Amino acid sequence: MSLTPLIADFYGYESRLGDREKESLADLRAYLEAEVRPHVNGLWARAEFPRHVVVGLAERGIFGMPYPETRPFENSAVYRGWAALELGRIDASIATLVGMQSGLVMGSVAVAGSPEQRAEWLPRFASGEILGSFGLTEPLSGSDSARGLRTVATRRGDEWSITGSKRWIGNGTVSDVTVIWAKDADDGQVTGFLVPNDSPGFRATRIEDKQALRIVQNADIELDGVIVPERNRLQNSRSFADTAAVLRLTRAEVAWAAIGISVGAYEAAVAYTGERQ
Repeated sequence: MSLTPLIADFYGYESRLGDREKESLADLRAYLEAEVRPHVNGLWARAEFPRHVVVGLAERGIFGMPYPETRPFENSAVYRGWAALELGRIDASIATLVGMQSGLVMGSVAVAGSPEQRAEWLPRFASGEILGSFGLTEPLSGSDSARGLRTVATRRGDEWSITGSKRWIGNGTVSDVTVIWAKDADDGQVTGFLVPNDSPGFRATRIEDKQALRIVQNADIELDGVIVPERNRLQNSRSFADTAAVLRLTRAEVAWAAIGISVGAYEAAVAYTGERQ
C-alpha cells in the first residue's frame, strides 16, 4: 500500500520515513479513514468507548512500537510521531488512548519493570488482550508524585495493601489493569503496582459531563485496602523520578498528536471551502 502525502505536510517530513514505515503508516491511515472516522462523532456524542478500535490498532502493531519485546519492526521516533499525528488527525481521544496504553501504561512496565515483568506484561498490552490505565493523578495534589502523593502501600509479607484515591484516570472504568503509583508506608518512596481492576476494594467511577476527550473514560478511583502480590509491584520502581521518566516517554508524541489535530482542522477547512457555493 502506497502512502499518499498529506496536503498539510508542507516540509515533506513523510519523506524521512523508511519504506516499511511508510507501508505501515499507509495501512494505519486507511484503517482510520474507513473504520474510525465514520463513527467518531457518534462516539463523542454518546461519550462511548470503542473497544473494537483497540483490537484494530493492536492488529496493526500500534501499541508497543518503542519496545523491543513488542514492536513489529524496527521503527524511528519520526515514525512513532507520525502515527500519533495520524491518530490525532482523526480524533484526539483515539490519540489519547494510544498514548495511555503504549506510552504511560507500557512505559511504566518498560521503565520500572523487571525483565520478567516486561516479558509477561508488554506483549499482553501490545496485543490488546488487556487494556491498561495509568493511576498517578490524585484529587488534592494532581500529578505531583514528589510531594503530594497520598495513596499509601503497606507491605505485609508477600503482599501489599494499597489505600488511596486517584482522579481523572483515563479509561479507568474500561481498563483491565491500572498502574497505581503509591508511597511505601515504610520509607515514603514512590513505587508502582499493576492492579487488576476487579480486585476487591478497587472502585472506578466514570466522571460525567465532560466537554473534551469524551470518548476517553476518565474516572475517579478509590482503593480501600486493595491487596496486590509482590510480583505485581514494578520491581525497579524506587522513587518519584520513575514517574517522571515514564511521563517523558510520551511528551514528543503528545506534541505530534496536537499537530495532527491541527492538520485535521486544516483539512476540514480546505474541504469545506472547496465545496461551498
